[in-house]
Amino acid sequence: MDLSLRYGEGSVVFPVPEENILGILEPNPCPVPQFAEAFSEAWRRPIGFEAPLHELIGKGGRVVFVVPDHTRRVPTREILRAAWERLSPAVSPRDVTVVVATGTHRPSRPDELAWILGDFRRLFRVVVHDAEGDLVRVGTSSLGTPIEVNPVVLEADHIITIGHIGMHYFAGYSGGPKMILPGVAGAETTRRNHERITDPKAYACVYEENPIHREMREAAELVGVRAMVDAVISGDGRPVKFFVGKVSEAHRAGASFWDRIFQVEVPERADLVITSPGGYPRDIDLYQAHKAVFNAARATRDGGLILLVAECRDGIGHPVFADWGKRAHDLRGILEIMRAEGFRIGGHKAYFFALDRERGIRHLLLSSLPPEEARALGIEPVSSVEEALGLARAAFGASFSVLIMPHGNDTFPRIIGGSPSPDGR
Repeated sequence: MDLSLRYGEGSVVFPVPEENILGILEPNPCPVPQFAEAFSEAWRRPIGFEAPLHELIGKGGRVVFVVPDHTRRVPTREILRAAWERLSPAVSPRDVTVVVATGTHRPSRPDELAWILGDFRRLFRVVVHDAEGDLVRVGTSSLGTPIEVNPVVLEADHIITIGHIGMHYFAGYSGGPKMILPGVAGAETTRRNHERITDPKAYACVYEENPIHREMREAAELVGVRAMVDAVISGDGRPVKFFVGKVSEAHRAGASFWDRIFQVEVPERADLVITSPGGYPRDIDLYQAHKAVFNAARATRDGGLILLVAECRDGIGHPVFADWGKRAHDLRGILEIMRAEGFRIGGHKAYFFALDRERGIRHLLLSSLPPEEARALGIEPVSSVEEALGLARAAFGASFSVLIMPHGNDTFPRIIGGSPSPDGR
């Protein structure tokens, strides 16, 4: 059977013997509505409000849109256009600022801002967040973390976040309050938040009891977010449903909807899982592409293989991830670094790779990353999918089983009758 996986802005085509294929894991079927129709429906009936946002905001006042950066595959300019059509009769462009929520990522480049915002980068004032720049403390979370954020966000009379709702492997879900923390938060705030990854409840698709997501919700409340406009997006990048309204209510509704579409049952774990994040920008670097590895590990047997097909045009993607990943390949070593140096943003990726290795999983990588860089992280580079299939055959015999995950970032396997997750969380 010839199969194809997204790779950068192209694809990789490869054959797999049909008798070895345990399954091709895709999100559950869901109709994709027309963009305008879906957006209008969500805007007319905002969750938690009695009237559409343009009626609530009224005339005048300063508006800040907090939008995703270059690492997120969100139709931001289309969402902005639809929202602005409804707000523009009452709001002047000179009173609108767009803050690009880079979190702790590198700044978005001019070409990336053009891709994110289109003509809005000239219509509105645009600020790219700097987690190490000027910050304002707005309070302290119930867990004791000082919440510091970009002061430009606080200039607004109305803060509207734009994002997408999906699984996040330790924050529970993306979108909603995550656009504030870590989106426009200070690096130390984010570090304190993320260091709770060792808590068993800091796990994908855990909402109320997740300490990391709980703190994100508190940060959004402290900042005073007026409303969120989030999309649940299909694997090919099209919105399947919009959620507009109060963050506290609309985001929960969106997360529940995401679960119904993207949590996929699997009869058993496979010897080899082949996955792609879904192409650019989700595979822009190894740091971002890891989300597909996290999901694939849920469907991989102990001692099995994961092949990540990801271009990684920007390399590893985070200096701390690279540093920790090169200094320690096993969980004991990563935890020793954390104890000695404290948690640092980026180190969490090395931590999750190490969790997989505790189960004996081998990570394979088909990418543009130099082979020596992959090996330094404890990852085995391969030159083709066929090479990975050969490694599986050598390890497990001719009848080895393969699962394919074409949209690894958006496919959350659940083993039928199995434990919540392979590591017991």
